Amino acid sequence: MARDPLLVLARLRALRRDAARRGLAAAGAELAAAEARAAGVAEALQREAASAAADYAAWLPAARAARERAAAAQREAEARLAVARDGLMEAHAAREAVVRLLAARRAAARDARRVAEQRALDDRAVRPPD
Repeated sequence: MARDPLLVLARLRALRRDAARRGLAAAGAELAAAEARAAGVAEALQREAASAAADYAAWLPAARAARERAAAAQREAEARLAVARDGLMEAHAAREAVVRLLAARRAAARDARRVAEQRALDDRAVRPPD
């Protein structure tokens, strides 16, 4: 028996949605790690500033550069999270569209069966018994 193409498409859309969910989770974990790194760099910078070490002037430019890299990584992670969130919403909408189409097709087939059954009943009622 041949598979219904809409059922196959619905399954593929569900797989795509699940992959998008995993991508969103990964992007969220990546963002959390980037936020933790940025917080660690900022904390180290404050700690060094408070200690007023003799080599502070030499260390400060490198620390600021590290803070900027951490902030840039955090912004990139936030952007990837937004893209992953959009991808999940798109995948969910695509699957829902297929499910609605499948439901509409099933309803149309059910209505057609009912009309055919009613027509058959009407034909039997109109014909005189043999």
